[in-house]
Amino acid sequence: MVKFMTYQSPLAIAIKISLFSLAATLSPAIFAEDNVQQLPTIEVEADKDFANGKIASQSNLGSLGEKSVIDTPFSVTTYTSQLIQDQQASTVAAVLKNDPGIRTITNSGHLNENFTIRGFSSSWEDYNLNGLYGVAPTGRIPTDILGSITLLKGPNALIAGTPPTGTVGGVIMAHTKRADQDLTQVSASYEDGGYYKSGFDISRRFGENKEFGARASASYGQGEHIIENMDDTNTAGVIALDWTTDKFKINFDAYSVRDKRDGGSPAMVSFATLGKVLQAPSGDSNYFPNLKGQQQSEYVGLTGEYKFTPDFKVFAGIAYAEREYVGHLFGTRMIVRDFTAAQASNLGYGNSALSGTDGYALTQYYRVGSKEHNTVANTGFEGKFNTGNISHIVGLRADYLTRDFWQHYGPTQSQYITNLYNPEVGYYGEMPTTYPVVGPYGDNKYVSYTLTDQLSLFEDKLQFILGARYQDMDIKNEYAKTKYSSDKLSPSVGITIKPFGNDLSFYTSYVEGLTQGSTIDNVKDANDGKTFAPFQTKQYEFGAKYQAGSWLNTLAFYQIEKPSTLTTAYTDSSNENITQITTDGAKTRSRGVEWSFSGHLTQDLSVLGNLAYIDAEYVKSALTTGKTVEGTPDFTAALLLDYKIPTLEDLSVNARATYISKQYLDSTNVLELSDYTIVDLGAKYATKVGGVNTTFRANVDNVADKKYWAGVFTSGYATVGEGRTYKLGVTFDF
Repeated sequence: MVKFMTYQSPLAIAIKISLFSLAATLSPAIFAEDNVQQLPTIEVEADKDFANGKIASQSNLGSLGEKSVIDTPFSVTTYTSQLIQDQQASTVAAVLKNDPGIRTITNSGHLNENFTIRGFSSSWEDYNLNGLYGVAPTGRIPTDILGSITLLKGPNALIAGTPPTGTVGGVIMAHTKRADQDLTQVSASYEDGGYYKSGFDISRRFGENKEFGARASASYGQGEHIIENMDDTNTAGVIALDWTTDKFKINFDAYSVRDKRDGGSPAMVSFATLGKVLQAPSGDSNYFPNLKGQQQSEYVGLTGEYKFTPDFKVFAGIAYAEREYVGHLFGTRMIVRDFTAAQASNLGYGNSALSGTDGYALTQYYRVGSKEHNTVANTGFEGKFNTGNISHIVGLRADYLTRDFWQHYGPTQSQYITNLYNPEVGYYGEMPTTYPVVGPYGDNKYVSYTLTDQLSLFEDKLQFILGARYQDMDIKNEYAKTKYSSDKLSPSVGITIKPFGNDLSFYTSYVEGLTQGSTIDNVKDANDGKTFAPFQTKQYEFGAKYQAGSWLNTLAFYQIEKPSTLTTAYTDSSNENITQITTDGAKTRSRGVEWSFSGHLTQDLSVLGNLAYIDAEYVKSALTTGKTVEGTPDFTAALLLDYKIPTLEDLSVNARATYISKQYLDSTNVLELSDYTIVDLGAKYATKVGGVNTTFRANVDNVADKKYWAGVFTSGYATVGEGRTYKLGVTFDF
């Protein structure tokens, strides 16, 4: 029997004790009258960030360090804590809605958040946290533990290395909260349905020169939301300690995250058997009222750097994470189809034939389980020097990741009949009483070495990034009893030029991404037992960036080519059992243009927008050559307007419109999902209550309660779009 969640690891207990002890230390009598005005309101400088502080002007780019957006030869956006708070975005997926070109391929509210970026899938397992893979929370990252979220589009082995599951469309880099300001904040929020969340966030700098920093933040939420009768309990906590001087800096970070779900799960729907797509149902429909599951993650990390001189520093870091889940967390699927009377009777429904056109569907779900222990480490140096009129920033870095995980060998499954438009008529049956067999599944190691040289000429008017990452993989599948070891070198180059001043840059870049090769395990395949070399995805990109005053614009053109395996029919005269052959001849290509912009149209009206056109195609495939990649709309757009009402200085209202064009549901391009437009509204009011700085927020997502198919999870499954959601929140800054 698998009952991971009944055990609280020493790591989890230590984090929780540290969190609440630190909170008590930092916040003595925060509600006392003498202390209600001890901290100033935090202001964001207009010339530092963009979109009223929602978009950062600089991004932390791993091996390249901190770089300004206009000097970066890649498409990159960093969303700040200001945007997270104002939109009441609870997870990373909610934040990335601001760029609809990033498609969330799991339902809103799903415990797993997966994406497609520039036409290629991105798994939650490939989240990059604090510059490291393998240590982000399982399934999804709550924003309650984050200070910012950076989206780097395109493959980029140079900056981030090889993601564990081979994501190549882009990198989602999240950064936990730091003690970068004095803060004493208490918050509360409420969503329709009855979901309530409260939390605190306390940060201090100590010492004569403010060299010591400490931050503690935690939240607890519980209640029904997203879909009818689905009850969630969510807890998250993070602590950050640092000691920072001119020469030495050391950071300690830790988090603990837990999600518990009862009474439901969002659904994905297949129309492959029916042969046509039906109208979308209500976004709050619950087809799985007996389901439940839970997941939890803990992490500790320690990093440090020392500057021998102002131009030379060394750094090192180590981190450890435990992640686990159990229950019905994914695989909640519905297959819309016709049923004969006998089929309906066998599934316990009745003795009448049922028509798929009326919305009847076979529903199936799985009980799963996994446990994972990951260790990461890195070390390296960075040096600055000049050769003539050329300035250099040279870096050498080594990274190590080991993933040791256990997983279900075969998930237990249940099936019953329900109806897409009237789930109450469904025969829900009983949850499976048996747990899946869970055992050792993988023991993978990744070691890489990165060399970079950032060159600058003519007072930074001409900049180059030259670099390469050597990646060595040692993959062991303990379930299939296979081993795989290989290595690859991934070169990269980027050029930025500013011919007309510092506010306008033109750039071009070539980068590569790396995906571990697969081993063929099929006795009917002519290449049975063969292991392919790592697949190198290549991206070519060029564009322009412009910043002036409150405005930031990025225009990007790109092409990505991703190779993969290809299986075709094959006969062997010497062995009649051979019926197929797998080679490395498949290729998928994505081409597109993107424009992101933010700024003030007037003193009181600001705008944040994203437009993207994409052509993602199977260039060579066994059955789909020339077809469009499923779940990839060719045009997406989003526009957020924020208006500060002049007559009420501290009141602002906002509206966001998102448009998604039609998209194919399957790789053969037979089934199609219609285009849709979603409108969200919001308001914010800042005032003082009892002398305490107080901010009230109200948001309504999908204000028209539109019914729509949001996107595609793998080939053939459409995800149900989220219904109208009301959110109210308040924060008190003491």
